[in-house]
Amino acid sequence: MDLTISKLHLGLLVGTPVAFGIGKYLAKMITIPQAQTGEEQQEQLDGMVVAELSDSTMGHGRLVAAIDECGVTMSKEISSHRRGMSVLHQSRAMGHEVLKNWPAVKGDCAKALEFDCRNGMAYLSRARANEATGDLQECLNDLAAARILLHVSRISDGSLEFASIESFLQRILQQSAEADAKAIMRQRGPRLPSKMHINSHMSAFSADPLQAMSFDRCEDLQGFPRAHWAFRDQRFEDVIPACSEEIDSTEHWARHKPEARLLRGTFHLLCGSFAECQQDFEALIGDADADATLRAYALIRSGALRLQLQQQDEALDAFEQAARLAPDNPDLYHQRALIHSKLQDLEAALVDFEMASCLAPGHGSSVALKHFTEYQLAKLQDDQPRMATALRRLDKVGAAFPNTIDGHMLKGSIMSERKDFARALACFEKAARLAPRNPVLMANRAILELKQHDNAELIIPLLYEAIELDPRCATPYAKLATLEMKRHNPDKAVELLNQSCLYSDSLQEVLHACTVRNGIMACTVAKKNLGMGLGLGVDQQRHPAGPEATV
Repeated sequence: MDLTISKLHLGLLVGTPVAFGIGKYLAKMITIPQAQTGEEQQEQLDGMVVAELSDSTMGHGRLVAAIDECGVTMSKEISSHRRGMSVLHQSRAMGHEVLKNWPAVKGDCAKALEFDCRNGMAYLSRARANEATGDLQECLNDLAAARILLHVSRISDGSLEFASIESFLQRILQQSAEADAKAIMRQRGPRLPSKMHINSHMSAFSADPLQAMSFDRCEDLQGFPRAHWAFRDQRFEDVIPACSEEIDSTEHWARHKPEARLLRGTFHLLCGSFAECQQDFEALIGDADADATLRAYALIRSGALRLQLQQQDEALDAFEQAARLAPDNPDLYHQRALIHSKLQDLEAALVDFEMASCLAPGHGSSVALKHFTEYQLAKLQDDQPRMATALRRLDKVGAAFPNTIDGHMLKGSIMSERKDFARALACFEKAARLAPRNPVLMANRAILELKQHDNAELIIPLLYEAIELDPRCATPYAKLATLEMKRHNPDKAVELLNQSCLYSDSLQEVLHACTVRNGIMACTVAKKNLGMGLGLGVDQQRHPAGPEATV
């Protein structure tokens, strides 16, 4: 049996408690013929040590004595036997691991790696110690190094050993990303999203009573009129303070408290201030004197809040209550259709989009989404004629609603899914002519340009321009990080992903960015430790919780 390759994986991959006989190792080391090369000697030595590890079992007392004996041997071993010294430190680390003496494991593994930076078992031992002490990024760094060593060894990717370390690495990658993502969301707290995100959210409402209101502009505006003008001028940071001024005032001019509660609650929702958002909506819903339409919109937006809190039943119940107050409101059906879509209930979504487009035939977004949903449902059912019909209808939305980008963008996403990048790019170019300063549109158009022409240098300026237009929009950061990785610039990619974490709207988006970032950092550290180049080969489109990032 060939035991020489086991130094990378034997014992530690499955955590088998092992012990060793240093005396036998030393005796065998001394008797190795001088004619053998240094590499042959080391392979034979490693095989002997591993054989002792796999064959020996000791009690606690004998194990401690063996550890002490190993230390004595090290003091006698000459420094020129670097790989031998590495094996000795690694052997002692394995004993400390059995005793769960994690600081000692880390210390001996560090020494082992000083003597031989490609000692795979030392990386694995230290990874397990780092996991035990909660040092997840350091654990990930060591696992990345061990995984790289498996790639360059004689062990195939399909082996049990490779699968074991891959599973270990993916588990730690997910744990580290989840911990980092939750910490980021907690530390950054509520924050105003990008202007594009706010405008996109508000434009999805075709009959919103707040957006239909108007006030004369003057210098001494107070309360809700001031908030309304701040919203219209896109001075979004002034909206919540002005609404609070209206709600808290006892002056005669404060005549729009229900409207102020709805607008403030909406902006709290957009900022992620869920407790404050819920307070405003519940106060308005419970106000029997408030207009029924305003209360219905509070319920609609409360439904969106419940969905973000993963309370699906409560979200749909809020829409049922809203339907009793405003049964013919098109926004009720449009917003509920979006929720059904997120829940993958395409049939229910199609019914609601159909109702929304009937109640508001001039709202191009509802019409476009109705045909898009019909296409997705037909695709799910493998109904080719229905897919073709839905696509033709979606194609006509752009002509029917020449001032909206929804039809072009939705058709472009279908063409991109079909790998028809030329037609997809044509759709996004039409949308770009209507909204030339939309950063999300610019980012997606840039990626399509890359897929069609494979010229990263051509589109990088476009992505940086998108960031200049709206620094709070997360989409361009993630796309640029992908390109920086392809240019073997991991430090810049990590910087961009940190920005993406700061401005992403949801925990899931932050989680994805953290997963990719942590994988890149682990590979960077591992390859530097191994003295290798930084062609990392990180796949940023995959991560364990959905789109998966691997190191």
